[in-house]
Amino acid sequence: MFNNKIKKAINQLVPFLILSTILVSCSKDSDNKRIGGNFNFCSKNRIHHLHPSLISDESTSLVAHQIFEGLVKLNSKNLHVEPCLAQSYDFNPKTFIYSFKLRENIYFHNNKCFKNGVGRKVTVDDVIYTFKNICTKQIVNGGYHNTLKGVVKGVEDYFNGSSNDISGIRAINKNTIEIELHRPNGLFLKRLTGINFSIIAKEAVQKYGIENYVGTGPFIPLKFDSYNDQQVLVKNNNYYQKDKNGTQLPYLDSIFIDFEIGIKTQIKNVIDKKSSTVLNLPFRAVKRVFRDHKDKFDSEIMMQSAPFLCTNYIEFNLNSNILKNKKIRQAISFALNKQEITDKVFGETRGKIGDSGITHPYMPNYRKNGVNGYVYNPDTAKKLIQTSGIDSIYPLQLDISEEDYKSLGIADEIRFQLEKELGIIVEINIVPERYKIEKARYAKGDMYISKSIANFSSPEGFLNVFYGKTVPTSLNIPSFPNTTRFVNKDFDRTLDRARRSIDEENANKSYAAAERLLMEECPIAVLWYEESNRLLNSEIRGLPLNQIQHIDLSQVYYSK
Repeated sequence: MFNNKIKKAINQLVPFLILSTILVSCSKDSDNKRIGGNFNFCSKNRIHHLHPSLISDESTSLVAHQIFEGLVKLNSKNLHVEPCLAQSYDFNPKTFIYSFKLRENIYFHNNKCFKNGVGRKVTVDDVIYTFKNICTKQIVNGGYHNTLKGVVKGVEDYFNGSSNDISGIRAINKNTIEIELHRPNGLFLKRLTGINFSIIAKEAVQKYGIENYVGTGPFIPLKFDSYNDQQVLVKNNNYYQKDKNGTQLPYLDSIFIDFEIGIKTQIKNVIDKKSSTVLNLPFRAVKRVFRDHKDKFDSEIMMQSAPFLCTNYIEFNLNSNILKNKKIRQAISFALNKQEITDKVFGETRGKIGDSGITHPYMPNYRKNGVNGYVYNPDTAKKLIQTSGIDSIYPLQLDISEEDYKSLGIADEIRFQLEKELGIIVEINIVPERYKIEKARYAKGDMYISKSIANFSSPEGFLNVFYGKTVPTSLNIPSFPNTTRFVNKDFDRTLDRARRSIDEENANKSYAAAERLLMEECPIAVLWYEESNRLLNSEIRGLPLNQIQHIDLSQVYYSK
């Protein structure tokens, strides 16, 4: 354990190092030579497939964003929406129509799925095909349920098979496409930056199915195999983007992605120049790096830190005989000592305790307006159990992804606390992530440790998961993304009002009202909020750390 003097020194050192990193990253590069080379990092989880419409985890999204592109994208520095495959776009507020004009020089990667193995030009037909693919019933339909359903005209008819076309998505000419909405939606354009909306080629899907890995992005994957211990992406020499000086992007020659390497080894690899970065550095490790390698900062390594808009929580199945009782859910939330839980995960909390709502407390420009969470109160928890009307509680199942190392680390603590405070027996099931999601979609379990990650800086990304109008009435039909099957008409109505608002301040007031309703009904027990720490080779430039961990490697280079 650190004594107070060391802690104080670290706290004084952190802002200096972060500021130093920002200054170095943002300084003019005119005196520095931009060198490509290899970029190496370790992925938090293994990558099982790269087909964009099926991606629902951040590790796969990170890699896929280097391979695939959509009509628009997020700027990794300021998170503003900017054109990508679309050269330009505009919105007609009277007709609710977005118009996108495609670039003329976009080609898919060279691949044997195309004639003579040469990637062909991207057309408006590819855009329409992509949206139809998203609106086709498949394992995961995040793009359809989270963004298109109820927003874009005609998507429900295509999804249900009553139409062969999506009436609200249509080609105007050979390089212009329109997307018509039912009503204004202030977040629609930001949602289109998500990986699910990457433009794909019909030939690639026909040849590879859900194993499709053919995109238009700055890097091309070598033959993809989810069982390999390393995946390699190589530079797309035909990439259309250039920097402000006219130099073709990307600068990097290749990207090497490793799996299942321990944090200590990852740190050592960066120190030894064998790796470029540790993307997700636990705070305990941050303190250790500051202590053991402070003489290497600036000259050899850099540290970046920022809030990460990710909330971890226990998700309740509201169709469970026990957990459909709100008092039981509230009792579990009050019985959790989140200070001890986060101590086990982080070594110290640094503001990560989940004692507020589901929206991350560092969400920009969001005033929660009285949104309260559940603070540790075992007496209140016991009274709720006593007045719940349930005489006995059978053992509850808690499902955890085998790939979620943080949740694995605190599962026993959750089990211990609930048995100690409430006498509730918890049985832990460690399962593959895809199995956990599938089980939750069909409401076949009791509780699951899950997380919500904002794809852009709005509370809607957290609250949308609980939108009730998408929940099927039959348990034989999967519910996604609302796997809790939480249904509250007042919540839905308030969320709809927020979505329709173009003014951010008014929208946030409605989001806060919806969040108050959500926390009162307690379909989840918030555990902790994330913070992101990144260790970098000091020669790396063009890799800013933002609040959603969006990474664009197309402009990353080594400065010599």
